[in-house]
Amino acid sequence: MNKSLSIPEWHQLAQEGTKIPVRITLNGWSMEPLIRMDKDYVTVVPSETTPQIGDIVMFQEPNRKRFVMHRVWDLKEQKVLTWGDNCLEPDGWIPLDAVWGRITLIERGRRRIQPNPAKGIRWARFWHHAAKIYRPYIQCKNKLRNILEKTGMWVKK
Repeated sequence: MNKSLSIPEWHQLAQEGTKIPVRITLNGWSMEPLIRMDKDYVTVVPSETTPQIGDIVMFQEPNRKRFVMHRVWDLKEQKVLTWGDNCLEPDGWIPLDAVWGRITLIERGRRRIQPNPAKGIRWARFWHHAAKIYRPYIQCKNKLRNILEKTGMWVKK
C-alpha cells in the first residue's frame, strides 16, 4: 500500500531521522531541458551533507510555501546560491538549512539519469549562454506567428 506524503510531511520525517527518498514530478520549466515538466520523475533524498556546486537541490523559498528544485551555483558562509538551468538569473542566496533534499535520479521513460555535479554545472553554464541567443529567437518567432494568425495568414493546427 502506497501512502502519499506532502513535501512538508516528508521533510518532518527526515528531521526526525526517517531518511526516505521521495519520487515526484516537477511543475515548472526552470530545469528544462534536463528535467521536463510533468514528464520526468526525480528522486529526492533528504539533505545530510552540504551540497556541492552543481548538485540539484530542493528547497523552500524563504517566506513562501513554494518548493523549488534548482542547481547549486555557489556556496559561502552557510548560504547557497541556486539557479535553474532554464532561468535568466540566479535565485539569490538562501540559508543552507532551507535546502531540504538533493536529486539523486532523473527518470525519463526507461532512461535513468544520475546527476553529475561537475558535468551539470558545465552544462548549465553553456545553457545560460546559449539561452541569450535562443530565447530572443523564440520570442521573435512567437510574435511573428501571432501576427500571422491574427491576419489569417497562419492557421493553427
